Amino acid sequence: MSSRRMERLAEAIKQEVSKIILYELKDPRISFITVTKAEVTPDLKRAKIYISILGDDVTQKKTLRGLENAKGFIQTKVGSCLQI
Repeated sequence: MSSRRMERLAEAIKQEVSKIILYELKDPRISFITVTKAEVTPDLKRAKIYISILGDDVTQKKTLRGLENAKGFIQTKVGSCLQI
């Protein structure tokens, strides 16, 4: 697989996840989050998303719990928006 294609796909996934978190998630636990990086496996079946959360430990844990609960929603939205 072309590394250039993987980089473009990772950037597209990063942008899409950022939009979903910002505009479509309504969970009040999720706040002050930045998607910093996305990595895609060579077979394009998995992506790892890196995030940065501002706030104290309690806020960070609440945000992570909210993201865990929204994981399926985010995966579905990314899959429907990006046709590979």
